[in-house]
Amino acid sequence: MIPSTTKNKNGIFTRTTFDMKKDLKFLKLTSATNLAVQNGEMLVAANEKLLIHYSDERKERPQEMTLPLQPPDHVAHIHLSPTGFHAIVSSKLGHNFYVNLTTNTVHHIKKIRAVITAVGWNPEYAKETETGPILLGTAQGSIIEMHMMSAGYHTTCKELIQQVAQFADQRLTSSPTIAAAVSDIKLFTLLDEDSKAKKWMLIVAQMSRLIVLVSEIEGEKPVFKTGGFTSSASLQAGLMNLGAEQAPPTFFHTFFTSTSTAVHTISAKLSEKFKNHGFLTMHPSREDPKRYAWLSPDGISIGKVDIYAERVQDVLLEEVNIEHRLIEGRLEPPTGIALTDYHILLVYSSRLLALSLLPPHDVVFEDPWNPELGSAIGFVSDVNTNFLWLYTPTIAMKYGTNDEARYIWKVYLDRGDYQRALQIARSRVKIEPDALEIVLRKQADFYIHEKNYTAAAEILAQSSEPFESVVLKFLTNSSERKMGLKTLLDKKLERLTRHEDKIRRDALVMWLLNVQLEELAEMRRLKSSSSEASFATALKDTTDHVQRYFMRKNVFESIQTNREAVYRMCVAHADFEMQLFFANAVKDIRSVIDILMLREQYIEVLDVLKYQRVSELTYEMAPLLIEQIPKQVIGYFIQNQDQILPQKLTPCLSLCVKNIEMAIPAIKYLEVIFKTHKNINNLHNIYIHLMAKFRPEKLLFYLEDHGTIRADIPYDLDFAMRTCEQFKIERCVVFLYCVAGMFSDAVEKALVFDVELAKRYALMIDEAEANFVWLEGLEEASYIRQKLDEKAKKAIWLKIASYYVSQEEKNVAKCIEVINESNNLITIQDLLPIIPKFTKVGELKQVIVDFLQRNKDRLEKLEKSMKEATDIALEIREKQEKLKNRTTVVKPSDVCAHCQRPISGRAFNVHSCRHFFHRECLESAMIPFLSPENVARMRMLIVDEERVLVQMRAEQLAGNRAAYLEKQEKYLRIASFISHIVGAECPLCGNIAISQIDKQFLSDEEYAVDLNSWLL
Repeated sequence: MIPSTTKNKNGIFTRTTFDMKKDLKFLKLTSATNLAVQNGEMLVAANEKLLIHYSDERKERPQEMTLPLQPPDHVAHIHLSPTGFHAIVSSKLGHNFYVNLTTNTVHHIKKIRAVITAVGWNPEYAKETETGPILLGTAQGSIIEMHMMSAGYHTTCKELIQQVAQFADQRLTSSPTIAAAVSDIKLFTLLDEDSKAKKWMLIVAQMSRLIVLVSEIEGEKPVFKTGGFTSSASLQAGLMNLGAEQAPPTFFHTFFTSTSTAVHTISAKLSEKFKNHGFLTMHPSREDPKRYAWLSPDGISIGKVDIYAERVQDVLLEEVNIEHRLIEGRLEPPTGIALTDYHILLVYSSRLLALSLLPPHDVVFEDPWNPELGSAIGFVSDVNTNFLWLYTPTIAMKYGTNDEARYIWKVYLDRGDYQRALQIARSRVKIEPDALEIVLRKQADFYIHEKNYTAAAEILAQSSEPFESVVLKFLTNSSERKMGLKTLLDKKLERLTRHEDKIRRDALVMWLLNVQLEELAEMRRLKSSSSEASFATALKDTTDHVQRYFMRKNVFESIQTNREAVYRMCVAHADFEMQLFFANAVKDIRSVIDILMLREQYIEVLDVLKYQRVSELTYEMAPLLIEQIPKQVIGYFIQNQDQILPQKLTPCLSLCVKNIEMAIPAIKYLEVIFKTHKNINNLHNIYIHLMAKFRPEKLLFYLEDHGTIRADIPYDLDFAMRTCEQFKIERCVVFLYCVAGMFSDAVEKALVFDVELAKRYALMIDEAEANFVWLEGLEEASYIRQKLDEKAKKAIWLKIASYYVSQEEKNVAKCIEVINESNNLITIQDLLPIIPKFTKVGELKQVIVDFLQRNKDRLEKLEKSMKEATDIALEIREKQEKLKNRTTVVKPSDVCAHCQRPISGRAFNVHSCRHFFHRECLESAMIPFLSPENVARMRMLIVDEERVLVQMRAEQLAGNRAAYLEKQEKYLRIASFISHIVGAECPLCGNIAISQIDKQFLSDEEYAVDLNSWLL
């Protein structure tokens, strides 16, 4: 390998120089006349008729192929496909050959006798076995379509146009001149939504013109038949003329036959001083090209390529034309040209120059070589490997790019093209990290100078400049700078995605939120001070922006962690809308309700509760809501009565006594739950209060529905009495007196306004007696009342009778009717004391007669009964006289029938059957046979007995004899009551024992236990 002599202080291009004979082992090389390289495959014309195939990728031994050429003919052009599979070789005298580089075979194309100066390879074919339809350009300016197979035969070979220049409305002679020769052909497929017709673009280059053709080619690719033909050929082309009926179909003929083909021509002036062929190159080659360079007599035209342009005239747009240099009065055009990303390379006979594509197109690279290496013959580009090959008769030079963009970003930066400078700096961030920072800061300074703070913030957010220094550029009261600060914080926040950045992320979230809330507050102030619609729209947009900010994933996670701080910030800005939105977003129901309550949006509060499960929060908010929206709240209670516990609504319903708007719904709710719930006495009390205050006329019906049995009423009787007394509902008070057993008071109160009501309640006495615990002779009792005797009942009816005679009209007849109304509980004898004096006997005659008549039989029975009683009394006296001398002797050896211990030493009871019981044992033995009422009564009496005994001993010790005797008398009375309950009969041989005769001695459980005790 020959050492490189490249003068490249920047090092943006590298060169590797090969001696083709020594380094590449081209042993038969005499003087290379042509060289082509594609996809790493090199094909070299080593002499007039020898071809050498060398793979630069595989580094295999070169393969030699000899062409059947006779002097003075020699290889003039080598055209290699981009895949490196196929090659078309043309000689100076018009002999053409197809070379398949995969098999290294050569096939003579006898149908074409013309110098092929350009080949347009089909971009849709990349097969080793065929070329597909391709276009050939000749030195005469004609275009031929050919489809070549790897076996050496062609399925198509037809001339499409004899003079492409004439098709483009140019006049040229058909003589083979340099100006007529086709120097390059480019084929492109254009994407189209129509699947039946695909657009194709053809660019044909000649020395002084570029021709762009765009046409639609319909249908699928043609199926080609073997065998070929040529068109009507010109003599210059040397093509054979076959019949048109033998012609197979061609693929690209529509370029020159269709009237819809779009054509555009770019021309350059011909110059006799320009002796070179023209060159057309495009970059990039493996994808849609963006830039072209065309070597023409006018100079080197450089411009943009847009193969998808709507107009064919806009496909090639020249940007700059570099004129050829004049040396001693003659032009010095380059031997070859090539494009890279940022440079154009020009090859001259003894040097290579690289010019920047950016103005002022300075030479940034120059590579002269030793004259001993020879003069440059050609310059080719490998579109797949992006290597450039320059060759002389014996030397091949391989050029490659080496970080050619290293200074480009500075050029763009100096020109103010920050976007491109930034794009290049980013691509080089690992190579040159400072470049990105320089571009970012300079671009930001530019935007700040232009007062575009938002754009500056977006740029600085990408910079590694200390955050504090960046923020200082935006900390002013200017609204534009505040917007820039918001953008900066937002962009910085987007970049903090690591877990380690959580603290910084939280700080940025809160700061950015504060900035946005300030902005929102300012927008509200502007809207309130102006009626312009633009302010309302701006406020809505700002609000939407803040809400979207809340819902960003990283923001949401942060503010959820710091929700209390967010709430405080919203309160500080008096922004309850945002606070409410945030609370809803994080599902903080408590805060949502607090905010809505503060804003007096009670309906919305209730809606929030409706969508939640009934919880303690529901019961907590109910008292606050019922004062504002009672109907809606009660409706909610009724709809969810299966979930709501009525007892927990006591505080809420208690408030409903304030006004009728609250009371009526509450009454409705209570009436509903009374049907399904029991043991809710407190709510019944509330109901009574509400009815007494707002619906007193209906309260009595409620009380009567629950009856007069005190144990069964669901309300507190004392509370009901106080409430009815408070609101002066007399009839209800009278009824409650009856429920309490205070019939005398009830009748007395009823007589004030309704005597019939008094009679009705007097008749209830006997019915109600069963509902109370009665205890005769016991002074100390709580709710236990003295049972009404006949005398007391008569007194109640006499009050009613007295009512009639106490009136001014003294209605004695009504008074006497009371006898019947009381079911003859009172008699005329009872009424005589209250009947007014001087009452005429006539008024009483019938009553007296009826009384005597009614009592006649009774008197007779009474007389008979009195006689029998007298006889019995005499008999009893006689027996008593006999029993006076009868005694029961208790021996010291007698034992208790229950505990089998001696009877003496403790209080005991003796039955005439001579069963002895300690009193405690008798009580235990009798308990199973007593009714629950008697058991309760006995236990209460025992407690009272013990208490009185203690008091009696205390009085004895104090020496207070009178008090002692009083307590002793009370003690004996209580003991008598106890004996009356438990000592009425013997539990072993009395009626009690007789009633137990059909019952088992042991229960099933007791029997099982006893049976198991006998097991060994």
